Amino acid sequence: MRVVVIGGSGHIGTYLVPRLVVAGHEVISISRGEREPYLADAAWRSAQRIKIDRDKEETSGGFGRQIAELKPDVVIDLICFTPASAQHLVEALRGNVQHFLHCGTIWVHGPSVVVPTTEDQPRRPFGDYGIQKAAIEKYLLGEARRHGFPATILHPGHIVGIGWDPLSGRPLRSHRFRSPGQGRRVNVTKSRARNRSSRACR
Repeated sequence: MRVVVIGGSGHIGTYLVPRLVVAGHEVISISRGEREPYLADAAWRSAQRIKIDRDKEETSGGFGRQIAELKPDVVIDLICFTPASAQHLVEALRGNVQHFLHCGTIWVHGPSVVVPTTEDQPRRPFGDYGIQKAAIEKYLLGEARRHGFPATILHPGHIVGIGWDPLSGRPLRSHRFRSPGQGRRVNVTKSRARNRSSRACR
């Protein structure tokens, strides 16, 4: 498949792009600068790298069109932070992509992630970052359910590892839940430590 990774040279993309290449996909990494990935990997030689300043191109209305013109089968968006930015991209990709993955955040679940969170529980986002990301999730899942846009929400723990509970010093375990309807949200981490409250939310 032809996969476009927006934010490909960042923390997640550093590891994700080589894995996609090794899995046999044609990968295009989009970054706003020319920063090298965090770790060198020979697989990067097989990935196409394109420099696009997202903020600048969104202001002029061209970012979504530029991504669509790459003719991707899959778009993985690792650096979307506002609903307006998500909407701009969705409108350009509607009907032109097989799958769209958005990197969300566990901050949408509130300050404590010790107990498991299921999709039937209300979101309790905190901080501007969490509030904006929760609004993006709501928008994307609404587009999936109402209009069939092929969106999936990922939370970073499922991409970069299980993480650690700073209070117990024990590893966090990942859990996956599917939301009703067409849209999917991949969720969330919980601690093996019971009856403790963790403020570590990413």
